[in-house]
Amino acid sequence: MLHKRLAASAVILTCLGTLLHFDFHHPLFGVGGFLLLPLLLVIALMATAELGEMLIKAGLELRLKHVLFSVAIVHVLTFIPSLMDAFSESGYPDDCPVGRVGWIGIGTVLAMCWLFLIEMCKFKQPGGAIQRLANSMLIVGYTGTALSFLTILRTLQIGTEQTHSAWGMCAIISVIVITKCGDSGAYFTGKSLGRHKMAPILSPKKTIEGAVGAFLSGMGASIAFGHWVVPAILSIATETEMTISVGPVWAWALYGLVITLAGMIGDLAESLIKRDSQVKDSSTWVPGLGGVLDIMDSVTFSLVPAYLFWISTWLTGS
Repeated sequence: MLHKRLAASAVILTCLGTLLHFDFHHPLFGVGGFLLLPLLLVIALMATAELGEMLIKAGLELRLKHVLFSVAIVHVLTFIPSLMDAFSESGYPDDCPVGRVGWIGIGTVLAMCWLFLIEMCKFKQPGGAIQRLANSMLIVGYTGTALSFLTILRTLQIGTEQTHSAWGMCAIISVIVITKCGDSGAYFTGKSLGRHKMAPILSPKKTIEGAVGAFLSGMGASIAFGHWVVPAILSIATETEMTISVGPVWAWALYGLVITLAGMIGDLAESLIKRDSQVKDSSTWVPGLGGVLDIMDSVTFSLVPAYLFWISTWLTGS
């Protein structure tokens, strides 16, 4: 099982690394992150399909194709600032009242309106509509609203125009690195030292010792990322070899702690859904890892805390 997981992880990281390389060094239409938008939409729709199928297996009602469309609404609207940056001469206006993050809220409300409209059109007798709406909005919030912050992180507008893409790249990579290092730390520490169960019914294999290992690994990865990787990425963007300062060590340590904690909560959240649906993995698309939800579970809940850290300027030192 471990060798399958490692092999699948290696393939995914290689493909992701290649795509990020081209997105950073050869941005499509000159807009950092634009190349990733189709991938982010595909990831969201695959996760939506998996979550919808799990809820259906648990005996819950929803109209899956309309939920998929609703999630697409949220993500496509979140792409609007990047589309304007690419195809408008003036780009997305800095003084726009909606802002870049505001499109997520607008998309979520429009998605809810669409789901209500469908239920209105198909309503025949009392019973079922409210449950379908509630189930559908759970999925929209999970794979639509929360995951759309992947786009927001990659397209962050921090620093000068020259460094926008670099900071966005640092932001999205940092979340992936910290959460996955935390997952690895929890796995190996729990396997070798784990004695005390953390959530015996919800996730029997998780231990308190594993959680400690996750925090130490996540914080260590965060500090190392801020000390070495961020300056390297910024140096490439600015085409200079001068020393670039970032936020203090305590900020990166706190960032690693919070992101690891959010990742653990996200992992347990998906475990709750799988336990209640009585399924082992969200799907079998990725041998050794399960499905897209199984890969993204620890990342999903980490995106909003990560966004708040990055806009606070604690990590950038500015």
